[in-house]
Amino acid sequence: MQPALKLSLPEQVATQAEFIVNNLTETKYQHTDNIDVDRGIYECDCNGFAEFVLERAAPDHFKPIPKEPTQPRPRAFEYYVFFNSLVTQPVSGWHNIEFLKDARRGDMLAWRFPMVEKGHDTGHVVFIADTPKAMDNGIYAVRVYDSAATPHFEDTRATGTSGIGSGFINLKVDSAGKPMSFQFAPPSSSSFEALPIAIGRLESFS
Repeated sequence: MQPALKLSLPEQVATQAEFIVNNLTETKYQHTDNIDVDRGIYECDCNGFAEFVLERAAPDHFKPIPKEPTQPRPRAFEYYVFFNSLVTQPVSGWHNIEFLKDARRGDMLAWRFPMVEKGHDTGHVVFIADTPKAMDNGIYAVRVYDSAATPHFEDTRATGTSGIGSGFINLKVDSAGKPMSFQFAPPSSSSFEALPIAIGRLESFS
């Protein structure tokens, strides 16, 4: 019998996120975590979901992601700052993915809002579920795992529900192929929002 192939680190992370999506019994988007694994309850925001998955699948890779002194964990904008900084300030165990077409299952994608304000979301962070699908006019459909207040396109979450699930986010790239804007949720006629976007990939420690 052939031995089972060992999953890559990004695949392990994606598998952990997918397991939660497929096995949860109750979920809701909220900023205070209420997670009961035995009962399948996952009530958290995107930061809480990211932390939970990374702490389980890659705890040593979670440690270098910065957080504000007043916060219990990194917020979404910190993931963007961290992934973006990898271009000029490499960190063992992480790699910046510059072009959206090069993103793969298990990579993480984050964007940040221009202003970080008390009591407001700072951006969003997701796990990429599959290789981005190229469509027309520099647009890619990217299936993700995340916790969101609103379902994405072709989402596992029912309309009007929130929390952890999986769906497609549409992203536009610039002339070089770097992600520059996103379409978060239906309707398909809704406009793209341009915000700084960065992608990070976990890798073995050097």
